[in-house]
Amino acid sequence: MGFYIGIDLGTTNSTVSVIQTKNEDDSPLENLISCGIEQLRRVGEGGELMSDECLPSALYFDIDNKRVYTGHFAKETYASGDHPLQTALSIKTRMGGDSRLTIPSLAGKNNVQTFDMKECASFFIRTIVETLKKNYPNQSRHLTDECVVTVPAAFNDDERVATKNAVLLGGFKNCIILDEPTAALLSYINSKPDEEDTGDETYKLVYDIGGGTLDVSIAKLSPNEYGDYLVDIVGLSERMNLGGDNFDRLLGAYFLEEFERTNKKLDQYSEEDQGRIISRIVSNAEYYKKELSKKIIECGDNQKKLNRVKMKVSFELINGMFVTGIVLDKKIFDDLFYRYTSPNETKFGLLAPIKTALRRSNLKKEDIGEVILTGGMSNFYVAYETIKKFFGDVPINFVDDTRTAVSRGAALYHWSLDEDNVSMDVRKISSLSNKLASNIYVRNAADEFELLIPSDLSRTSGTYNYKILDDYVAYFPFYLYSGVEADGNEDMTSMYTQLTGRMIQAKPEYKKGYEIPIEWSIDENKVITIKIQDDKTLKLSRLLTPEDVAESFVNDYKIN
Repeated sequence: MGFYIGIDLGTTNSTVSVIQTKNEDDSPLENLISCGIEQLRRVGEGGELMSDECLPSALYFDIDNKRVYTGHFAKETYASGDHPLQTALSIKTRMGGDSRLTIPSLAGKNNVQTFDMKECASFFIRTIVETLKKNYPNQSRHLTDECVVTVPAAFNDDERVATKNAVLLGGFKNCIILDEPTAALLSYINSKPDEEDTGDETYKLVYDIGGGTLDVSIAKLSPNEYGDYLVDIVGLSERMNLGGDNFDRLLGAYFLEEFERTNKKLDQYSEEDQGRIISRIVSNAEYYKKELSKKIIECGDNQKKLNRVKMKVSFELINGMFVTGIVLDKKIFDDLFYRYTSPNETKFGLLAPIKTALRRSNLKKEDIGEVILTGGMSNFYVAYETIKKFFGDVPINFVDDTRTAVSRGAALYHWSLDEDNVSMDVRKISSLSNKLASNIYVRNAADEFELLIPSDLSRTSGTYNYKILDDYVAYFPFYLYSGVEADGNEDMTSMYTQLTGRMIQAKPEYKKGYEIPIEWSIDENKVITIKIQDDKTLKLSRLLTPEDVAESFVNDYKIN
């Protein structure tokens, strides 16, 4: 009957969930699975095939042989420090814009290959597509027609288009973008089939912290007579690149400082050795962070046990030299990470996006009926403790699986988009109101910012009159910026992010005082389209055509 795909393209891990129904009365929940993704594991100098629900979002490039390794093999290669210039992590936090990777030859040749972030991310999608084709051969004709892919709610136009282009390059013909907190919420409300609805409106705050991004979304849920929900997104946090990577780097810097007390400074090593040192120290920091957190969580509220929890640190960094002599405990972690856990940190801490979302929704923390935690870093004790202290008695619960909940919610959303699908055991989002994490501004000819698209999306289309201020104009600049509204008297314009725009050729009639009508619209994926008065359509960030995809050099590369 149907095949529905949800993909979480994550900073640390990517996952895919599917629903395959054969009969009209098949339950989508009973047929919802998170797929094991086939990938290689590093064994000595070779690889061994494995399957894991999580595909680590790591890449290892062998440009001489036109090969890219994804997942565990690439992550283990990065951690080993063997090829620091050919490995990469955290692609997601660099999506959009002009960020690129320049990969040198492994064989010492002079040739290099440059990849932008959509091209890098496409290799994760291709790995997923190859797995799905192998596991579902009966769906081969239509498997790559469409999927739902999730992004942080705060992703702007550039980043959303870059994500869509990565999916197209990865093998899908079309994709629908869904915000990650919404996907996690949909997964969560369907993981409790026996929970009775009171019929009352309730506010749920979704706190989604992964490897590199932190999203907070406040949703007002209003159940209808059919058991579905009208979901009104009443508050979003602004863009925040904070996640597990930040904690790893902070702990890694602590390790490095201790190492440099008795050894050479990092900048005294060659570029390749610096890359090797950084990859090894960050990978070990991630390991010790996770292991100590597990031990702390196991202690619960038993203070005596907590006082006894310690971990000795020892690992080789480079050339037989070790990071050693360090003993970690909860106090060291609490002190080290205080910059993120401080209740007074207003911009860069774990609580900052919660306060922003509450302010934007005109709610107090006491108005929140439930806090839902998702994302790999939500399992870190520091995150849970910080949020618990802030909310007090408000219930705090985790999604059913912090690793796969987002892709499961995306698959359920894909299923719900088919109007023919009806199931009494699925709580659907019958209507979804969206918001932007930031306003969209135009920088006019006088270098002033004018509001174009409000973050509450009270308008999804309109006309802006761009006024010419000079007597003679050959080209005029048209650039959009994303940014948050001023907080009090504080000028926020210096923190605005420029979206892709361009210089537009002027017509003879564009004289001083002339106003050029510019039509704008924003679609359900929050992708902006601009139309100039001569009906020329200007997509600020261009979606790839099928011809672009077919001609891309990434097709020359084999996966794993």
